[in-house]
This record gives sequence, structure tokens and C-alpha cells, in this order.
Amino acid sequence: MALFEKRYTNKVLLDDTEKLTSVIENARTVDGHTEYVIRTQRGPLPERSWRVCRRYNDFVQLNGALSASGLNLSLPPKRIIGNMEPDFVARRQTALQNYLHVILMNPILASSLPMKKFLDPENYTAPLHEIALQQVSLALRSDANYEVGKAIPDMGWRLRKHYYTVKNRQNPKQELLLAWVEFGPDKHLQDKDMQGVFKSLGTLKHAHIEGIVHQHVTENGALTIRNFHAEGTLRDILCSTKPKQPFIKKYGNPKQTKSLSASEIATYGYEILEALSFLHEKGLPYGHLHTGNVLLSSAGAKLLDIENGLLGLPAFYRPYVVQRRKLHATTQVDVYAFGHVLYEMAFGRPLMEATCSDLSHCDSSLKNLLDVILSPEALKQDLPTVPHLMEHPFFETAKRTASTNAGSMEKPHFKLSSHLKDALLEASNKAELRLRDEQKVARHQKRLVKVQEMMSSEEEMKKRKQKLVIFKTRRGDRGKNRQKKEQKLAQEQRSLNQLGTNGTKQVNGKSPERSDSPTSTSTATSVGTVTPPSHGSSDLQTNPESRKAPAPPPLPVSSTSFGTNLPNVAPSNERTALLGSICMFDKSKLRKVANGVH
Repeated sequence: MALFEKRYTNKVLLDDTEKLTSVIENARTVDGHTEYVIRTQRGPLPERSWRVCRRYNDFVQLNGALSASGLNLSLPPKRIIGNMEPDFVARRQTALQNYLHVILMNPILASSLPMKKFLDPENYTAPLHEIALQQVSLALRSDANYEVGKAIPDMGWRLRKHYYTVKNRQNPKQELLLAWVEFGPDKHLQDKDMQGVFKSLGTLKHAHIEGIVHQHVTENGALTIRNFHAEGTLRDILCSTKPKQPFIKKYGNPKQTKSLSASEIATYGYEILEALSFLHEKGLPYGHLHTGNVLLSSAGAKLLDIENGLLGLPAFYRPYVVQRRKLHATTQVDVYAFGHVLYEMAFGRPLMEATCSDLSHCDSSLKNLLDVILSPEALKQDLPTVPHLMEHPFFETAKRTASTNAGSMEKPHFKLSSHLKDALLEASNKAELRLRDEQKVARHQKRLVKVQEMMSSEEEMKKRKQKLVIFKTRRGDRGKNRQKKEQKLAQEQRSLNQLGTNGTKQVNGKSPERSDSPTSTSTATSVGTVTPPSHGSSDLQTNPESRKAPAPPPLPVSSTSFGTNLPNVAPSNERTALLGSICMFDKSKLRKVANGVH
């Protein structure tokens, strides 16, 4: 029997609070319809992943089950014609991916049984309600005082916790609520020690802890019976819902919410701290504080389900706790959860994030208290203890009232043997060790993701630099080619400028044909004289070679042999006639004119 107990105690059980992430990898056509391949990962490790294939009709059924929450989840609509076209399938895959992302980001929808079955059919297809009813019947078959009534399906957020109405044969008018829950992954107590602790829980008495009417422990889980409160828990009061409704309907999208006043928050908050302080002093691990585990009665606030830590159940805020390395002890988890309870009482809605930085619409003293617990800077350090919180100025009035009423209240009582205290301490240490290990894995995966992002960004930067270098090189090559073309065109232009209109070379920087034009200036006005080049000449302004190297002066010639000393240029007919008239000029034939004075 000892061997069996040891093997069962070390059994690794599934943690339903671990975060699931899903990615639709691709879509494929099977038997005339489209199936979407979904890869789902549990927790931060990629090794813990699997693939499921779902059709669009499966998404429609899931949406119908989640529609009880009252949330608009924007499932892509149906399409009768053309639903097999590749473009339409690709668009629908993107829309379905966004649909899954919205669901998994909502803690209420993500923890629902329809969503778990959709993504993880291997672990959640078992008939959990039928198995629970069998366990309850076996546990109460030897007890004639209680009779199991109707089942209350999905009353709480835990998938493996089931509720039933119970009738007490000795007191038929008494309304009782039975809860059956399986052991969780942090169950480290031996069966014998579990029996002893539960027997002591039956005798626990505290003004702010709801007592247990009847309890029973089996090898698979535990059964507890408590008084039923028609007004429900603190969360039911804040959401204005009825306690027996399904969890997803009550808290998915409540139509009407309300918040509590600052004085009420201080009173109920201080009473919760008193209960936590009592549990911490007795060495009883809790770690399951949230508004669904708090009752509001005429005697004040009372804690529920104080046995959850003994049964190894994961906490409601565990996904947030895993991301914070400083929240490694059960007492610190209680303080962190207390901050969430304060926030929900103040604003009438739960805090859907691990930290809170926007508290502008809040009482100043309450804002300071929430900053001490829920601010990002506070969670980077060790949180204050429960006794330190009880000394906060926000609870000053509530503390005076509690001290005044202390004499009229029943004295707290809870007794454990030294052996059970040691067993509880060892079990708590093992649970905290698992939490630290998960926190280490989460931090390691975060670092890996950051490194991968940095590497991918560096690779992208390298690719961009390479593309920029290639672009500049190509642009430089194009510039060089353009420059070569311009140089070539300039050379051709200069060669064209050196050519005359008839293909002859220029003389003294001017074409022979152009030298006789009306706008040009003759190079020689008379025999033996040289006229300097005119600075207003258009050729000198446009021809760079004429500016750099001026043409040499013409050779001197005599009046009798003018034609013989001309440069060796093939003259045209007009130029020959001009030169001939110049050479044959005889000044003796000119008419003499007397310059008279009139």
C-alpha cells in the first residue's frame, strides 16, 4: 500500500491553468472540404505542442458554445459559392487565426471546456461530469445523512470541479452545496496525511473563513459540503448574477456591474487580511484568493475553498504569477491576489493583466495601496507581507472597528499535530519549487525570444545594408556610364565644332566659310596688319578651345604675292573671286578729290 501511495503521489497531473497558444499553420483540401491545421502549445516550451485539424463547421460549433458569454467574437461568415478558392481560403485562415487569438486572450473563454476540447481533444474528451458523479456516489454510499440532488453544471471556472445540490436528511430545510474536485499537479501529501489534515479542517473556526459541514477524501480527489448562500460570492454580487448559472454566462460579459465604496472595500479587505494572517500563522497554504472565493454575509467577508492548496490545485492567477519571479512563495501569491481582489471591488471588473499602472479614477489612499501591490515597479521587488498591509493607512478605520468588535467574535481555532505541520511545510516547499522551475523556464523562453528577435532584426538590417550597397553600386555604375556617355557626347561636340560646314577644318578657331559672314570679323583688314580677336565674338564664347589656346597670327605677305603666301587651303569660287579683286586693286585709278573748305 505504501508503494501504491508513493507512486500515486508522484503522479504528474495536468495543469488546466497553463496558457495555450494556437497557430493555424496551413489549410488543406480533404474529401472535398477544407481543413485547417492548428498547432497548439501548452506553456512556454515548444516541445509541448501538438496539431489538430478542424473544419469551418467545427469553428461554428465552438462559436455557438461560447456565445453564452454574450461577447461578439467576430467569427468569419459562411460562404456557399466559391468557398474552395485559394484566395478565399487564405483570407478565411487569417480571420480564423484572429478569432482564436481573441478567445485565448480572454481568461474566462480560454478556461472553458468547449475551448479546451476544441484545441486539446486528447485530454478533455473524457466525460468529466459522469466520472465526477460516480466518485460522489461512491463517497456518500456509506453516509446516510446526505442525499445527492441535481447537478449544477459549469458553476465554477475549474473544469474538474463539479457542484451538486445536497439534501440533509436530518435537516431537510438546510440548503447545502456539494463540491467534488480531483487532485491537482501540486498534490504532495500522502493519503494518510491528507486524511488527518482534512479531519482538522472540519474543526476549523474563524469569523472570516467559511466552515466545512462535511468532508471526505478518496484516492482520486476530495468531497466537501458547505452551506449554500443564495446571494452567491463576491464576484456574483459585483456582476449582479445568480450563483447557479454557468460560469461563462455569469462572468463572460455581465450586463450590469457595480463597484463598492471605499469604506466597504476597507472593511472587507481588512477582514480578508485577518483570515490570511490566521492561515499563514498556522502554516496552512492557501494561494487561491479571488472574488469567487469570497462570501459576503452579515458577519462580513469569508474565505472559501481553503482546502484547494492541500489538494494541489493550481491558482486562478497562476498564469500571471509564472511571469513574475518575485512571486515564488504562497504568502506572496496571496498578497498579489489580494491586490486583484481590491481592484475588482473598486472598479467592478477584473484586472485582465498582470500589472496595473492606470489608477487615475481611484481614491488616493486606495491608489497608494494598489500601487504597492500591482504596479510594475512593486512586482520587481518583494511584496509586503500581510501584517504590513494591515498597518496601511487605508485600513485605519476598519482596524479600529475590528478591534472594537473582537470581544464579541468567536475565538479562532485550528489545531494540527507537529507531524502534519511538517508534512504541510514539505508539501508547500515542493509546490513552490515547481513554481520556481516554471518561472525559470518562462524567463529562459523570454530570453530566447528576445535573442531571436534581435538576430532576426540584425539579419534584416544586414539584408537592408546589402540591398543598399547593391543599389548604390548599381546607381554608381549607371552614373559612370552616364558620365562616359556625356564625355563621349562632349568629345563629339568638340569634334563637330572643329569641323566647318563643308567638312573643312577651322582656321584660327573659325571656319573659312563662316569668316565671311556678316556677323563675323575678318582676321585681316589690310595687308601686314593683324586685328586682335573680338571679345564679343560668338565663336570665342562658345568654343572653349579658342579661350584656352588662341590661334597664331597670320603670316605676313606682300602686296604683289599675296596669294602665294596664303595657307594651303582649297578656296571656294567666291573666295577666289574676292582674293582676285584684292590682288588686282590699283589705287592709281582712283579719282582724286579735292578737299575744299566750303
